[in-house]
Amino acid sequence: MRVRVDAGLTVARAEVSPKLDERLRRALSFTNPEYLDRLRLGLSTHGVPERLCFVEESGAELRIPRGAIHALRRLAALEGVIVQCDDRRVLPAERLDEVPVPSLRSYQESALQAMVNVTQGTVVLPCGGGKTRIGVAAIARLRTPTLILIHTLDLAEQWRGQLRELLGIEAGLVGDGEENVGSVTVALVQALARWETARLDDFLVRFGILLVDEAHHCPSVTFRGVVDRCPARYRFGLTATPEREDGLTPLLELFLGPAVATVTHEELVAAGVLTLPEVRTVETSFAFAYAGADDYARMLDALVHDDERNALIAEHVAAEARAGHLGLVLSGRIDHCELLCALIRQRGVKAELLTGTVKKERRTALLAGARAGEVPVLVATTLADEGLDVPALARVFLTYPSRARGRTLQRLGRLMRTHPGKTDAVLFDFVDRKVPVLRRHHVERRRLYAEVLGTRPEARER
Repeated sequence: MRVRVDAGLTVARAEVSPKLDERLRRALSFTNPEYLDRLRLGLSTHGVPERLCFVEESGAELRIPRGAIHALRRLAALEGVIVQCDDRRVLPAERLDEVPVPSLRSYQESALQAMVNVTQGTVVLPCGGGKTRIGVAAIARLRTPTLILIHTLDLAEQWRGQLRELLGIEAGLVGDGEENVGSVTVALVQALARWETARLDDFLVRFGILLVDEAHHCPSVTFRGVVDRCPARYRFGLTATPEREDGLTPLLELFLGPAVATVTHEELVAAGVLTLPEVRTVETSFAFAYAGADDYARMLDALVHDDERNALIAEHVAAEARAGHLGLVLSGRIDHCELLCALIRQRGVKAELLTGTVKKERRTALLAGARAGEVPVLVATTLADEGLDVPALARVFLTYPSRARGRTLQRLGRLMRTHPGKTDAVLFDFVDRKVPVLRRHHVERRRLYAEVLGTRPEARER
């Protein structure tokens, strides 16, 4: 069986037996989380497929995601068929200037070697382990035009800063109103997703490497719509949290390839790269007569506007700031962030908002101020869950209910970076035990804390 390899895998329909077709469709089909969500909420599922199938028919050809090559070979072998690849992936003739590869720790060097030994795959590395540095080193080692795909401006600035500092490369930027394309370009996926197909294809063929940061987002429609059109020879993902809550974790391998290197929190703590934080549970007096899923939105609204609960949070934040600890207050709603920020300021502590409504230049200035010790408290939405690079951060306050594994890992990881001026790190988890559903959320978070910290759920809590 001859398979054309470019952005995906394409094979003539006539070469695929009915049995192999059936096996491929079964292997590459997954429950659609949107369908399940609509069922759970009692909404119509009309026009929403129950399952997502990643075998596409186009005329006389079948097309599947590029990361499915191993599945295709295995299933074809069951019928005695050998897969032969017609490699059409893009590797531009242009070579980047030779520059020294940045110095790496031993685990980073191992991850880099695993990447350059293959042409696609994902590196799984906890927050603070230096994913960006590994990605920059891969660019220096492979010396081919590179597209770095991200989803926030903060990540874009982080990548551009590292490329400038480590390789002396002034990377192009696509997004936020800019379309400056260079041999190394950082692009916001939201911007590329709005382009017409022909224009996107003309852009993507410029690059020999596709690097996807926060790669656990790849299974989303927006990300995979871009990734699945990119024919770059090398396709890599970087993530701290590969697991997804919606059941689509296998799509990470389908579109970016399998994990080629995995580093654990324990390894980084042993190497002195990360430190273990303490988790402190703070019980609130918030109560709500929660009767079921229909009440969830009303319950969250009541929680956000509960004066006693907000005052409790503000008191804890202010006390830690007065003790000289840099703090990050996290909520899932902008109005809650605004309320908390005002209450913290009322207690004589300088606090600044870091939400999606804050302009790029202002966000950059606020983060620089935090790193310099001039902004003791940042109050942020989920914008700060990924790509926030403030090693001096010593206190994180979880003020809004959540049980998402990836999000909780990211938040805990914010604290684990070492810094000369940081003597300890503490995560404050505000728990609403009087509401059973919120109490259950906390139990799930406790299990994850224990998993990351290597302790029993209560061992590092107080």
